[in-house]
Order: sequence, then C-alpha cells, then structure tokens
Amino acid sequence: MLWYKENNSGTAQSTRIRLARNIRNTPFPQKLDDNEKRELTEKIKNAVMNGNSALAKNFSYIGMNEISENEKLILCEKHLISREMAASRNGGVITDKDENISIMIMEEDHIRIQIIKSGLCLDEAYGIADKVDDVINESLGYAYDEEFGYLTSCPTNTGTGMRASVMLHLPALVMTGRIDSIINSANQLGITVRGLYGEGSKGAGALYQFSNRVTLGAGETEICGKLGSIVNQIIDKEKAAREYIGKEMPNSLDDVVWRSYGILKYARSISSDEAKKLLSDVKLGIDMGIINVSGINTAELSVITEPGFIMSSAGNISPAERDRKRSEIIREALNK
Repeated sequence: MLWYKENNSGTAQSTRIRLARNIRNTPFPQKLDDNEKRELTEKIKNAVMNGNSALAKNFSYIGMNEISENEKLILCEKHLISREMAASRNGGVITDKDENISIMIMEEDHIRIQIIKSGLCLDEAYGIADKVDDVINESLGYAYDEEFGYLTSCPTNTGTGMRASVMLHLPALVMTGRIDSIINSANQLGITVRGLYGEGSKGAGALYQFSNRVTLGAGETEICGKLGSIVNQIIDKEKAAREYIGKEMPNSLDDVVWRSYGILKYARSISSDEAKKLLSDVKLGIDMGIINVSGINTAELSVITEPGFIMSSAGNISPAERDRKRSEIIREALNK
C-alpha cells in the first residue's frame, strides 16, 4: 500500500531508507554526456526489469524524457523522486506496484535505491533495501573500495552510501517553542533535520525529517539503531509536550484544533501551505482525542491536494483556481 494511504496516527509519519550506488569502472553521472547516460540507464533498467529476479515481475520503469513536467511533479509529491531528478531529462525511475520502492537511475549517482513506508520501521525498511541492493549488485557490480566502502559522487555519502530518515509530526513542540532546541540537539548528535521535501525545504505542517549525517565508519545496523534511539526520544518529548498543552492550555488547544477543522470544512479557497498547517492541527486533534473524525487520513489529504495532483485531474489551472479546488477536495473528505 502507498505509504501515505496507510493509517497515519501517531508521531512518526514515514520511514525512508536510501542507498546511493555507482557501477564499477564507470564515471559518475557528472562525467557522462547525454548519450553515455542514456546507454547506462538502459543497461541498469534492463538488469532490473529483464532479469530473472523477483524485481522484474513487480516493477515498472518511467523515463524522465517520457513524461510531462506535471507528472514529474506528482512523483516528487509522492516522494518517489527528488527535485533534482525532476529537473533532469536523463535517466528515470523504477517503482514497484505499491510505490514503497523506487530506484532512481542517473540522479546524483548511477543508482539510488529508496524504500519509503508508513510509520517508524527502520529495520524493516533497511531489510527490503538490502535485498534489492543485493539483486542489483549481482547483475551489475558496484564501485566499492575495501577502505572507504561504496564510492559515491558526493563524499558525504561514501561508506555505507545510506541515508536513513524518519518524518516526524511535531506540532506540540512547535506550539511550545521547543522545536529549535530539539533540532539543535539532534544536530549535535550527528542527525540532520530537514523539512517535508528534504534538503532546503521547510518544516511545513510541523513535519520534520530526521536523518543520519555520517555514512563512513559506521555500519547500516548501527546507523539505524542510533537514529531510531534519537527518534524515539524526540517522540517521547512530543508526547510530553502534548500532555503539557492538554493540561496547561486546554482552551487554547481546543480553539486551535476546532478553528482549523472549521476552516478546512467550510473554506472556499486554501493555499498549499495553509492546508498543511490546518491539516497538522486537525491531525493533532485526532491523535489527542479532541476530534472524533473517522476515516480521515491527513497524510493522504496533504499529498493529493498538492499542485501536481490537482492539475492531473483539473488541468493546467491558475494558482487561485488550484486553491479553490484544494478546498473543495478537503471539504468533500471532511463532510463524508
């Protein structure tokens, strides 16, 4: 099942494992011309799609030169490709039918294997990534050094080549003004904190992505263990912050939650950023038992009301028209 369609109750919204890999005896993508990139893309695609492995039966390929800009945008909104990949006309992405697995070809590295699943499940996600990684390595062979590990375009990925990350919903820490100290503490522990869409993005809707910074000198299991430990501590702090605001400022909390719910239920125009903020408040209300709304998945609503998704059904409409369509989609969901 798509990660954002699963039950998104709780603080941990999603888990992602990403492995950066390059083919041995082959220049990195930055040193290849367009023809060489196309040839290598075809080689990697065929190794995965036409092999005798289980991957061949469950995967499909999407070339970046075969789809529209809006289709690329939707893939970004689903977190199946990066913004850098969307900006390119080279390479492509291989995804499984549930879109929990995506294999980007010719992004910063030759291959980027990504597993994204709902909730907190670092060990499970890494286990899947490891199996996919082994199958591809058997067919193609990776650039690997006994001393430095997997060789990557960016030196910060050398070693395991792994980025493990967890997306956390932290509205109470934002409301109590503690989020900055949490981010600073995480940074001091070697954890990078980013927004909803990774590097350079903001923590929209109180969503923050926590990921390992070190890839060299530590094993994959160690990286997952350390990140999981820190994430669980942050989840505990969010829980304590929710207990605090529930006890010390119940009237203000109720007002924030119900006001946001009312706006979403009746507004006729909502921007993407506003929708994320209001849906974050409603999710907090649902998780804390303030609002009893069955069947409402705020993670899914956040994704399907992104610009790309809206334009896929409504056409290339103006931003103002998108805002009206967004409010309509949310109203229909809340009024079922």
